[in-house]
This record gives sequence, C-alpha cells and structure tokens, in this order.
Amino acid sequence: MLKKLQRLPQLIPRQSIPVKLIQAKAYEIWATRERKGESGNPEDDWSKAIEFVNKHWWSIPLWKIDKRYRKLKVSTTNSIKNAISFKVLSQAVNASVLIGAITFIAGEQQRRDLQVYQAWQVISVASGQAGSGGRVQALEFLSSEPRRIPWFWLRWQRESLSGLEVPTAYLVPSRKDIEDFKKKGGIQLSEADLNTANLQSANLQYANLQKAFLVETNLQGAILFKANLKEANLSFANLQGAVLFDANLQGAILSFANLQGAKLIAANLQGAKLIAVNLQGANLTKTNLQEVQYTDKSTSPETCKSNFTKYPCPTIFPPDLDAKAAGMKLLK
Repeated sequence: MLKKLQRLPQLIPRQSIPVKLIQAKAYEIWATRERKGESGNPEDDWSKAIEFVNKHWWSIPLWKIDKRYRKLKVSTTNSIKNAISFKVLSQAVNASVLIGAITFIAGEQQRRDLQVYQAWQVISVASGQAGSGGRVQALEFLSSEPRRIPWFWLRWQRESLSGLEVPTAYLVPSRKDIEDFKKKGGIQLSEADLNTANLQSANLQYANLQKAFLVETNLQGAILFKANLKEANLSFANLQGAVLFDANLQGAILSFANLQGAKLIAANLQGAKLIAVNLQGANLTKTNLQEVQYTDKSTSPETCKSNFTKYPCPTIFPPDLDAKAAGMKLLK
C-alpha cells in the first residue's frame, strides 16, 4: 500500500559533494527499496545518499573524472567527425544511433521509476499548499496508463494511489475559461485505485472518478460538486457531510457507506447499491433514486450475509423519505 511521502526537508549537503551525484545515489537507493518492498521515504534516501558519498569519498573524484571524460568524448567525437570522410562519418553516425537506441531501451524502466518517484515528491512537497501545487498533474500521471516507448503497443500499468494522504487538498485543474473547464472536467482519475485514501475536505469538483475504487476512503466533508462517480466502488467509504450536488453516482456501489448529513441535491443515484447505508440527515432534494437497491428490517439474514454484513442490515433513510414512492428496490 502506497502511503504519502513525507515532506522533504531543506537538507543542504557539504559544498564539496556534487548535488547531482547525491541525487543519482538517492534515486538508486529508492529504486532498490521499491524493488525489495522495503519501507522508507525520500528524506531517508537523501540522508543515506549523503552518508554513502561521505563514506566512499573516492567516488567523488571518479564521478568528476567520468563526467569530464564524457564531455571530452563528445568533443573528440565531434572533431573526428569533422576530419573523416562522408562514408566513414555515415558509418560512425549509424553506429552511434544504434548504441544510443540500445542505451535508450535499456534505461526504459529506470526512466519510468524516476518519473514515478518525482510525481510522488510533487505530491509530498505540495502538502498544505492552498492551490494544487502540481498535485493534479502528478496524480493524473500516476493513475494513467501511458504508452511505453519504443514499445508503443504496450502500456505502463497505472500506479496504486491506495492510502494516499491529501486531506483538504485543492484538486481542481486550473482553467481560465469556465466553459472549457466544464467541458474538460476536473481531475481525471477514472478507474484509479484510491482505496483507504484520505481525501477529507478535499476539493474534487467536476472530478472524473468513474469506476474508481474508493473502498474505505475518507471523503468526509469533501466537495464533489458535479463529480462523475458513475459505477465507482464506495463501499464502507466515509461521505459524511460530503457535498455531492448534481453528482453522477449512477450504478455506484455505496454499500455500508456513511452518507450521514451528505448533500445529494439533484444527484443521480439511479441503479446504485445502498445496502446498509446511513443516510440520516442527508439532503435528497430532487435526487434520482430510481432502481436504487436498499435493505430494511425485513431483509433476510442470507441477503445480509451475501453482502458481507451482519443481520439485520437496514439502510437508514431520512424520516421524510418514501423509498417505494422514490422508485427504489428493496432487497429481501
């Protein structure tokens, strides 16, 4: 389970140590830790990198020599290219292109790991900021499935956002034109794995969370105005006091969710599953409840058990709601 990366401190290494060398070593330590499934955070990786370089001081001049060698190699290569014939030059260029292609392909996984690492750093550093702080783009990147270059017919698997810690975060993309914003929508996290994430009081208006996994997610007080939660799994989620004005929850699974005091005005819950849900104090004005599945005291122990809950498992509605008149379906 991925947890929030801790905020990185302003660690300043000794002036004699190249920062790029520390960055390279810190990334190497992180990549090894991820591969082995070990716990840790960027702060520890950075500290270990400094400690390693201090201990292995001879790596500094070697790194500098290698850096100068690379520059000299480029300079020498350019000089040779200017001196040799066009035929030899073409052969050299072809060989160089081939070597470059092989090097590029070999570093594919490392580049991907570095991009993922940097995205999590952005999310961590932006903690507590008033605006997005780059978190919208970082989260969209982690939850996306981009094509793998040069294997364009393959895609990278989306990263899990399970356990994400971004309470009170402003997760609304910056759009100058309000009509353009309405057309493109908010943050794009369809099918994202946000199980057990902490999004308490986060601003997710216009967010696309269609078919997202939000099991046991904390969305208490979150702003989900016009959010797309169609067919999302919100089982056991905490939506107490959440703002769901005009939200699309069509076909969503909300079993055992806490919607106490939630504002569901004009929301679309058609075909949603509301087994053993707490809707006490919720505002259901103009809410579409057609074909919504629910339970009451007459629901059988077998039905409760088949839905992974103890008997009895009644759905708790506001006292003024007539479930039958609203077109809801009682599970016996």
